[in-house]
Formats: sequence, structure tokens, C-alpha cells
Amino acid sequence: MRKLVKIYVLIFFFLFFSVNHVISQITQSPYSMFGLGSIEENSIGASKAMGGTGIAFLSGTTLNLLNPASYNGIDSLVSIYEIGFFGKYTSFDSNEDDQTLFNGNVKYVAMGFRVSRRVATSFGFVPYSTIGYNINSLSEIEGSNFKYYETYSGEGGVNKFYLGGSYKITKNLNFGINAAYFLGNITHSESSDNYSYKLQDLTYVSNFNLNYGLNYQFELNKWKYNIGLIYDNGKRLRTKNISTIETANESEVLRTNIHRFSLPKTYGVGLAVGNDNFRGGIDYELKKWGDINFNNHLLKTRNSKRYSLGLEYSTYGGSRGSSKLISYRLGGEYLESYLIIDKVPINYKSVTIGAGLPLKGVPNTMNISLELGQNGDKKGDLTKETFITLHLDVALKDFWFVKRKYN
Repeated sequence: MRKLVKIYVLIFFFLFFSVNHVISQITQSPYSMFGLGSIEENSIGASKAMGGTGIAFLSGTTLNLLNPASYNGIDSLVSIYEIGFFGKYTSFDSNEDDQTLFNGNVKYVAMGFRVSRRVATSFGFVPYSTIGYNINSLSEIEGSNFKYYETYSGEGGVNKFYLGGSYKITKNLNFGINAAYFLGNITHSESSDNYSYKLQDLTYVSNFNLNYGLNYQFELNKWKYNIGLIYDNGKRLRTKNISTIETANESEVLRTNIHRFSLPKTYGVGLAVGNDNFRGGIDYELKKWGDINFNNHLLKTRNSKRYSLGLEYSTYGGSRGSSKLISYRLGGEYLESYLIIDKVPINYKSVTIGAGLPLKGVPNTMNISLELGQNGDKKGDLTKETFITLHLDVALKDFWFVKRKYN
């Protein structure tokens, strides 16, 4: 087992430092061309299978990143390494064209364990926003009948490296805080093969930020009830911009643009109820994007609201005397995104089903979920995205603090 732990640690840190190079492949959506791109929610593992619900849940056999106060739910003897992957099939439907696309990659890496009876911690990497699009547009030269193709593309996003801790204030009340470093780049390009040029706008973003959480649990008639609260004060990101134009013969740096990107203030509340083999919860989250202006005449921002519901039923395996716990999950999510494009609000809705499956021979869990949803609308000249996403999350656990009786 100790040899396996060393392997897990090496895998974890390899992914932690290499995943930044593949983050731009997480999304392919025309809506990611606006603002900071497509915002990735913090739900992972079990929470993802329950519609992204988890503000009031405590971490258990897997990590919960929606509320830093949840870390105190980690078992005192267990350390958890968690790695997430996804594969997404999307159908794009517009008034002019239909298209399908598949993409997949590593999604996140995280680790969590208890430091003491009252303190638990977690750290890792998760994407905050992602950009990925490629749009071909047929244009014509003014005063003539000549037409040519222009290509608009984008990639990159903002990554979040976090270190969090949870402190047990009383038997029932936990307080948590995450210190996060945001780092990434946002690239938008315009090019044409007819005129052999490429105009590229590259912006580097970075800054630190803090977010906080509370979780209160009480018991009544053998049922446990949890109330979760989260808060983030928001932050302006530091930016550095480089704009260049390339032709067949030369490359030139243009005047630096001024881009202002900010993280919104965030408020969230969650309610949960559960017993030995059932738990359910609801979440409401508000992000104050309406206070942020991205200086784009096509884009108007609004406050983003997220609603979700999740259920989980756990039972032991079908074989007699089995000690392997299997969890079945169901959830739904509705998100009013921060985007209003050409007066059309962009909304996201999905349903998820999934399960938590024990891995044979070791105390590890594989969380698998299938998400079916829709993003955007065909109104105006926009695009409706219909997608199916397979999420695969592996929680690798080891008993760090158990003393060996025999060598």
C-alpha cells in the first residue's frame, strides 16, 4: 500500500504541474469568446453527479470544493487524492448551420486530509474559466462583389490553484477559508488566408483571492441537517496585454490594449438532510457580475444565479456480507449565466445521473456521472448547444495515520 501511495503522489504532482498546458481544451463554445469565457463551477465528484449541489454537504469519501468548511468531514485516518476527467459531445444548432464536436481532457486535481482533530485541509488545481472557439465568417469588401473568409478563434482561460483549511469551532459548526491564486491567459485571434494575416490579442491575468464558508450541522430524530454558507468578496485581476499582427513577410507588435477583468462578489446558501444511507440537498448561489463591465458593445452583464437539487442513496453491494458501499445519485441544475448577448440572456440547464463505485482491493472510489443539458438559445443569430458529458472522478485514499502492528 505504501508503494501505491508514492505512485499516487507522483501522479498527483505530475498532473498538478502539467494540467495548465491542456486547460484550453476543456471547452469548445462560441459563448466563451465573451468576458472571461465559460465559467467553470466548483462542483466535482459526488457533487457533480447531484447537479452541482454541495454547499451544505461535508466532504466524506470524496472531496467537496463548493464550501471550504466542508473539509472537516474528511475521516481522521484518510488522505484523499482526487483526479477528474471528462468527455463531452456537443451539438451546435444555429439559424445558419449545425455542427457536432467532441472534446475531453483532465479537469482537475485535488488533495485533502486532516491535520488535527479540529483542522482539515485541501489543495489543488481547478479551472475557473475556459475559452475555446473557432468561427468562420464570410465577409465582403465594401463597394465590390468580392467575398472572403475570416476566422475568429480563441483559447486559454483562468486557472485556480487553491490552498484551503477548515476549523471546527464547536461540535456542530465548521469555518473554512480558501486562499486561491488565479493565473492564466486569454487569447483572441482574427485571421484570413485570402490576405495572409493574423491579428492576435493576448492578455495575461493573475491575482490572489480569498473565499469563505460556514457549515452548521444538527441532528433531529436520527436525521442530520446541514446549513452551508459561502462568500467571496471578488477581486480585480492584474492584466498584461500584447497585441500583434502577422503577415506573410513580417510580424509587428501593436499598441497595447487595456483590458479590465474582475472576479465577482459571490454569495451562496445550501440546505441538506441525510441519514446513514440517504442525503439530499439544494443550493442557491448569486454572483454579482452585473457590477462588472467588459467594454464589449455586444455584451451586457447581469447577476448570475444558480439553482440546484441533488439526491444520493447508498447501499452495500449485492453479494452477501459485502462491505463495499455503492452510491446512486441524481440531480438537476439551472444557471442564469452572466451573459446577455445582443439582448438575449444565456441560460444553462442540465440533469445528471451517476454512481460512486468502490474499486476492488483498495479503499478507493470511482465517481461516474452522465450530464445531459442545454446552453444558450437560437434567438437572433445565436447558437443553441445541446450536450452530453461523461464525468469520471477517481478518489484515491490511503490510511496515513494508522500505526502498523507488524513490520
